[in-house]
Amino acid sequence: MTADPDTPRWAALLAEWRRGSGTLQTRLTTALQEGVTTGHLRPGERLPAERTLAPLLGVSRSTVVAAYDDLAATGWVTRRVGSGTHVSPTAPRSSPVMTLRTPVTSGRHAEDTLDFTIAVPLITPAQQERMTAASQGAFQESVYHPHGLPELRAVLADSYTREGLPTRPEQVVVTSGAQQAISLIAGTLLRRGDHALLETPTYFGAIDVFRATGAELHGVPVGERGVNPDDFAHLVRAHGPRLAFLTPTFQNPTGTVLPARARERLAALIADAHLPTIEDDTLYDLGFADTPPPARLSTFAPGASVINVGSLSKLYWAGLRVGWMRLPATLAGPLGQAKTLADFGGSLPSQHIALNLLDDLPSLRQERREKVSAARDLLSGLLRIHLPEWTFRTSDGGQYLWIELPSPGASRFTHLAAPYGVRLFPGASMGVEPLPDRYLRLPFTLDPARLPEAVMRLRAAWDDFQARPGQEGLA
Repeated sequence: MTADPDTPRWAALLAEWRRGSGTLQTRLTTALQEGVTTGHLRPGERLPAERTLAPLLGVSRSTVVAAYDDLAATGWVTRRVGSGTHVSPTAPRSSPVMTLRTPVTSGRHAEDTLDFTIAVPLITPAQQERMTAASQGAFQESVYHPHGLPELRAVLADSYTREGLPTRPEQVVVTSGAQQAISLIAGTLLRRGDHALLETPTYFGAIDVFRATGAELHGVPVGERGVNPDDFAHLVRAHGPRLAFLTPTFQNPTGTVLPARARERLAALIADAHLPTIEDDTLYDLGFADTPPPARLSTFAPGASVINVGSLSKLYWAGLRVGWMRLPATLAGPLGQAKTLADFGGSLPSQHIALNLLDDLPSLRQERREKVSAARDLLSGLLRIHLPEWTFRTSDGGQYLWIELPSPGASRFTHLAAPYGVRLFPGASMGVEPLPDRYLRLPFTLDPARLPEAVMRLRAAWDDFQARPGQEGLA
């Protein structure tokens, strides 16, 4: 069977198709109708062949044929021998939207489902008590701070300065999480038709944001030690990008750390090309080794247009929604204005809590590292015992294991795992350029008490996957 480069896209688009009611045929029909009405499936777009979609979803070919027949009978699709099945130009639809790679849902899946699609640190009762104490004084003012609470900006600036990157409070803009920061930067600096560089694989939220601008994306391959500066330089010369996105420290999803020498070379390239570059710092504090990671990329070229993006979501709790941008002087004006236009300021209670928590930053780091490293070791050990055919490198930091399966078809496996109560996301959807469909990103942020059960469910689903025909050729 010929490999289909769109397999990861269809896996993401139909990730929740089994959640409906009725027969499998009815659920699939409904899911495809929703794809059309929401605009994820465009008029004239070709649907996968039955022989391709059936093994991907883990159903019989007759189920897909029946669903397509239902859609054709009601005018949702057109079917013609030799040309396949296409979305009808007259099918009902609302405003067009993108097919997001970011696997964010309402969270209303089955209570017993174990979710590996999003890395959200658990919050303990002790942390809840600390936040309650940290909220004291958070409700004493009612003013707008479009760029963030001044005291919080000063604390963040001081933190960067102590770590080798001199920063003034005016260079820090507080955002609603790192995702808003990335969105503001891309929306300000990119226009339709521009070129942009991102690592591949990389954080799917960044891919979505960059795609939304209409820019043409180019992927810099991530190797065992991060991106190769020579590859980066070649793509800069070839495409003249207007923006780049890099995660040099505990890269998402591979966990790689770019060596200091490579950072120095990359920083020089960025400075020489006058290329605005986002340095994603959201996992910078989650190192497990005794020695700290190399200094930030931006410290090797403090005059370059490197924008550092940070967040408390991974270090403490995602529900705070406190992130920030550390802006170079050349971009402080336009990006500060973009934040003001986006909103009049983030939640003051959240920022006051963040301010008080950051008063004891070393303790925050140590506590999170201890929890996350223990979970990493537990998950790694369980996988090596129960799924020894899966290969991965135990990362020195971050929140993820980047799993390589021994056979292709990771997108199909994500669907077969769903009935076993495990939500997964195909790693190929984190590729800017096409990636082999044999990777999974497994965060180790689940409740450690449930990790043994999660791995046993994965083992059962993997046995099912191997026992069923049709997985070959879906790479």
